[in-house]
Amino acid sequence: MKRRGSATMSSRSFRWRPRQALVWWTGGKDSAWALYLLQQDPAWDVLGLIAPVSETNGRVLLHGVRGELLEQQAGAVGLPLQLVPVDWTTSQREREATYQRALGAARAEGLEFVVFGDLSSDQRRERLSLAVGKTGMEAAFPLWGRDSREHARELAVAGVSSWVCSVDTGAVPAELAGRRYDEVFVDALPKGVDPVGERNEFHTFVEWTPGWHRRVPVAATRRIEVYDFAFAEIELAALDDAESVSGEAPAADDALPHGADPFSYFERLARVRRYVDEHLVEHLDGNSVADVAAMSPTGFSRYFRQHAGTPFVVWLAHRRVERACLLLQEHNDAVGHIGFAVGFHSERTFRRAFNEHMGCSPSEYRKRWLERGADGAGVTGSDADSIV
Repeated sequence: MKRRGSATMSSRSFRWRPRQALVWWTGGKDSAWALYLLQQDPAWDVLGLIAPVSETNGRVLLHGVRGELLEQQAGAVGLPLQLVPVDWTTSQREREATYQRALGAARAEGLEFVVFGDLSSDQRRERLSLAVGKTGMEAAFPLWGRDSREHARELAVAGVSSWVCSVDTGAVPAELAGRRYDEVFVDALPKGVDPVGERNEFHTFVEWTPGWHRRVPVAATRRIEVYDFAFAEIELAALDDAESVSGEAPAADDALPHGADPFSYFERLARVRRYVDEHLVEHLDGNSVADVAAMSPTGFSRYFRQHAGTPFVVWLAHRRVERACLLLQEHNDAVGHIGFAVGFHSERTFRRAFNEHMGCSPSEYRKRWLERGADGAGVTGSDADSIV
């Protein structure tokens, strides 16, 4: 017979808590996105960032970005950052011993996981898992198994803002260092180069990601070529300073009056909106639309973000969803057909973009419209907001 109070586990003794983790921080888009995903997941509690830098110059290996800029990112994220000085001239075993000493201190404080932003390198995952495991912690890979092109698109739709800080010149032309990481950059990559640089073809520095308290405005200035790499010097910049290694400054325009529609006030944006609406079904990219605005692709990307308040690709998806809403109201065509009719290349992409912008699926939107449309109330994903 079990005696009273002899239970080995009870609701009193068991207390659930989220997994406590550090993010292995490079300052690039993938570690930033891995952090963002975990911060949306109640099962995780990210307590800090840890970043290896050269003990000689304080820069991130392969990225070439100074540690002070990583500290600026940590301040924008709102998490403590530990910079780990490393002698890159030593063996891999010695470098890993340095990492393990730093992680051992974190483990002693109760942290259990180290999070990495890798997508697909089995060899690197195995090596990192073994090295982290020696500290009593566990390596986690929240982006693992993602398709690179879909991952790149997700970053663009979310409005992640980053710069290409270095490229492997054996795979990517040196002149692409210092460009913004966007759809124009991805389209310019040589055939066979991974769209997110998963094989170290290029690296990035993030200036803003959803969830950050503030932006870390930077500009890519001079370009330096060392051995098989080209590095763009990334410097802190004023919020309105958008100059890059190309030396191209943003086009001048009067300030937008409070409450004014930028697509009506600025003639460049008015032309862009007319062109997009007339060619919505076609493939639209930064190059073709930049021509309409009479600007270079890089200049147009900055100009559009500055005056419209959002990246072009996000606005374009928004515009297509807006047109889809009208078609869903007026026609009984299949959802997939409507997606193609407004320019989405697959039904899956259409459904995801629609849900991101409206908060519901196309089918749910149509159902709600039919239920409420008779009294002219209309419908939105949240029943409160509408597409502008």
